[in-house]
Amino acid sequence: MSKPVDKLTIADQMLETSIEEFIDKGRFFSAFNLAGVSEELYGKYVRISGGKDTQQEDIEAIFKIAEQLGFPEQSVREWKKVANYMKNAVKHFDSEADRHIEIAPEDEARLMITAALSNHSKLGREVTPIIQRFNEYGHEKALAMMAEQGNL
Repeated sequence: MSKPVDKLTIADQMLETSIEEFIDKGRFFSAFNLAGVSEELYGKYVRISGGKDTQQEDIEAIFKIAEQLGFPEQSVREWKKVANYMKNAVKHFDSEADRHIEIAPEDEARLMITAALSNHSKLGREVTPIIQRFNEYGHEKALAMMAEQGNL
């Protein structure tokens, strides 16, 4: 028998699963896709609640940078295409030309999880032990990169 389920609960589960796929299994495309769905669900609720989701903030920043650099003005719709390019490239297969894509799967998955976590935070959702693991992973990764560059 079916029952109502809060879509934010669905987003929570997908976000946590994306983190597990990313950290524990190295399944970056699964992590990317699951995080993408959670980012969209959280983002929509942020907008419904009167706030600005991560993508809106990014597009506003891009508008300002493009304006300062003197680039031709683009519509919000065009910038959304750019912002969603990788997500759509991974999930759509419309022709033989779509069969292969250029992607850095680990980087794209990490960025998508981070975007989902940003919207998650805007909604005041619970920081679970799995989310804390991703935060610690990011901190350790940043320290390792700084050490490699001789900045530690």
